[in-house]
Amino acid sequence: MRYIPNTKEQLEEMLKEIGVSSFEELISDIPKDLRFKGDLKIKGPLSEDELIAYIRGIERENVDFASLKPLVGAGSYKHFVPSVIKTILAREEFYTAYTPYQPELAQGTLQTMFEVQTHLSRLTGFDAVVPSIYDGASATAEAVLMAMRLTGKNRIVVSKLLHPQYIETIKTYVAPHKTEIVEIPYKDNLTDVNVVKDLLNKETAVIVVQNPNFFGGIEDVEAFSKLAHEFGALSLQVVVESLSLALLKSPKDLGVDIVSGEAQSFGIDLNFGGPYNGYLATKMDFIRQLPGRIAGETVDRNGKRAFVMTLRSREQDIKREKATSNLCTSHNLNLYAIDAYLSLFGKEGLYNLATYNIKASHYLRSRLLQTGHFKGIDYPFFNEFVVETDLEELEIKERLKKISVIPPLKLSIFFTGLVNSYLFAVTEIFSKDDLDRIVETLGR
Repeated sequence: MRYIPNTKEQLEEMLKEIGVSSFEELISDIPKDLRFKGDLKIKGPLSEDELIAYIRGIERENVDFASLKPLVGAGSYKHFVPSVIKTILAREEFYTAYTPYQPELAQGTLQTMFEVQTHLSRLTGFDAVVPSIYDGASATAEAVLMAMRLTGKNRIVVSKLLHPQYIETIKTYVAPHKTEIVEIPYKDNLTDVNVVKDLLNKETAVIVVQNPNFFGGIEDVEAFSKLAHEFGALSLQVVVESLSLALLKSPKDLGVDIVSGEAQSFGIDLNFGGPYNGYLATKMDFIRQLPGRIAGETVDRNGKRAFVMTLRSREQDIKREKATSNLCTSHNLNLYAIDAYLSLFGKEGLYNLATYNIKASHYLRSRLLQTGHFKGIDYPFFNEFVVETDLEELEIKERLKKISVIPPLKLSIFFTGLVNSYLFAVTEIFSKDDLDRIVETLGR
């Protein structure tokens, strides 16, 4: 019973408590043809050291990012995470920290929040920043709800090149609000700014544009912002690859009203889909409509620097009817990673890293086009790009597997019309030799 701690009596007690007579009744909603039949092929009984050796043998059959480098991005980017960040996160005072309900006992946590707010403020250009939301998708949905509250309107115009999963998250969040959602088509891998005016009217609350977009394309955000304001709407820029902010013009300088983003690229490694860390930024005029919480800086009664929780507009902290959101958790461990990462690289380091990303991705694309197996539309992009190929999907996988590379994203997963198109993502984990090896492997 070492690995199954519940006794027969305890199991019967739990089943009785939830109102079922047996385990079979508990799982009756699962079709019988989907249930496993027979016995699991498990060796045993095994001693503890034999069991550990057996499990490690199974582990060796898996692959990971230590042995393979991914050409797939699409919202989840493999960047190099310096060892010092992992060392900092291993300190128990960091990994046991949670939401700072008692500010006087959580000065370190609040200081980290404040520092991340400062970093993101410098990158986005905005003064008001909520540094920790579940992920970029929910941050974007919260930003849409915020825009609806600010304008009193329920019509949303969204770029078709916003991450498809972000679009689905928005639809889920706004479902109770009888919201009309209009999608802007794309042309040449960029959102078609020429048709936006025809999609806008005085009932529009916000235009939502991702930059760089899902295809990695660098959008004319300023043009979208001007059109939004012309119709009394707000402009929302979504930043999924936040490293781009180190190189591109800040959202505030592009006339944007609200920024929602994903900070995973800043020191948060890929871990089977999470955890991620979304953020929101906006102008001071809109600060009281931000969800979540903000850390503020002040001085204590002795005149020493101190940090406090301020503008806690979530329903845990104020009356529910006055709350902007039921947003709860604070991914504090992620905040420590982001703070350490951005502090370590600094302004110049981030700029150099972003420059390498954009140069490496353009280098790979140009080399792939030279092979004759790939073709693509010329458009401005950051570290992701779309190309079409005559190679079969299985052939691409098998070739890249031989050089320990995870293949790019097949776009037909999200865009049914793009049958032979792939989305390549290139970050600093690829050296020039790696990129040449990829071209040689796919180009023969």
